[in-house]
Amino acid sequence: MKINEVYTLGQIQEQGLVERLVKDIDAKVYLNGTKVYFFEPLNKQDSFRLYSIINKRSFFL
Repeated sequence: MKINEVYTLGQIQEQGLVERLVKDIDAKVYLNGTKVYFFEPLNKQDSFRLYSIINKRSFFL
């Protein structure tokens, strides 16, 4: 997956990403192994722009 690319909900799920419910962040957060993916919802409800990928350990600190 590439930063600033647009993905559908189906494409995100096909990558094996698991959604993590979070508070105080206006984004969808998905986990996969040791990485955390942040997606910004776009106008269409099933389209999301990937804007950041960080290490899982950094996210939970």
